[in-house]
Amino acid sequence: MRSGEQLDWDDIFMSAALQPDLWTEALDTMARHTGASHGQLIGIGGMRDVMFNIASNFEDSAFEKFVEVGGGSPNTNFRIAASQRHIARGLYDPILHEWHYDEVIPDLSSRQYVDWCEEIDVPFGCQTNLVIDGFGVVGFATLRKRREGRTTPAQRRVFSHAAAAARRGVRLQERLEGEQARFLSGAYEAIGICAFVLDARGRVLAHTNRADDLLSAGDIRLSGSFLNADARPISLRKAVDALIHDGGLPNIRVRIELPAQRPPLLIEGFRLPINSWSFGRLPHAVLIVNAPRRDRAGVGQLLTLLYGLTAAETDIAVRLFDGKARQEIAAERGVVPETLRGQIKRIHAKCGVDDEADLMRLLAAFFI
Repeated sequence: MRSGEQLDWDDIFMSAALQPDLWTEALDTMARHTGASHGQLIGIGGMRDVMFNIASNFEDSAFEKFVEVGGGSPNTNFRIAASQRHIARGLYDPILHEWHYDEVIPDLSSRQYVDWCEEIDVPFGCQTNLVIDGFGVVGFATLRKRREGRTTPAQRRVFSHAAAAARRGVRLQERLEGEQARFLSGAYEAIGICAFVLDARGRVLAHTNRADDLLSAGDIRLSGSFLNADARPISLRKAVDALIHDGGLPNIRVRIELPAQRPPLLIEGFRLPINSWSFGRLPHAVLIVNAPRRDRAGVGQLLTLLYGLTAAETDIAVRLFDGKARQEIAAERGVVPETLRGQIKRIHAKCGVDDEADLMRLLAAFFI
């Protein structure tokens, strides 16, 4: 076996950048050649969509208590504390190890993370920062068991070679993720579609020229990379939130009324396929802006997800919107008028409206 210093680390980590499923294997290779049980890649802070924490040879359950014990805080986590102490000194990417951990542990506000590391047997190791920018920090580390002892200078030398290649790999993957948003926007541009491409936090990654026209006209507002506009049945910002949140809607529609007799806008949001993890720059959702149309498909699902209407209540709401009389609806559904009256009252309560006129105005935003 070639030594860690002789391995082609660029080949290992560039392959991971092109095929992210290989990161765990690359981390394991680095760990084995530095005498450690675990290699780690962690992304925290800044504007990252979610913190990621990838470690080789770890069960996912091993990190369940990480957040609970304050693992993401420099007040508790000696690894983060050591890194921040050096960043404050203008040292952004040194190789830090056990000596630096010993230096900061006495100043921690809690020993919960220290005790957790002992519990899962990773008290030792070394680390460096691969990326520090406005988007957050990407850290690279070995996690060592007590029986493996502290890192040696030779092991840290191998780690340094691997880290240089891992840094190039991370930067490549970040740029590839960013290009995906631009590529997607370009594809919409080519076929004349007005679109915004969003990340997992709802920030605009890219948009087409027609979308830029809407921003310039003030029809849609962009503040701090986040979109908003007065819309029905909910604001554009709330619609985006419903689209991107875990357990949220896979598809949503809102209607924006424009002044001066201009036709309204229909904005449809679609959640894109989700990758197991990313550096936070992959497209997560897309907003398509169209002229209104009377499309009723999927309305029932939206009413259920947004307001908790049952299938029966959704059917009644649609029939009311179609202008059918209550007596006619009761007959079609095979219920007595008193039963229908109670169902309509529940629909009003769930939708937060006072009467049937308000309900019709709310439903009009869906049947567009």
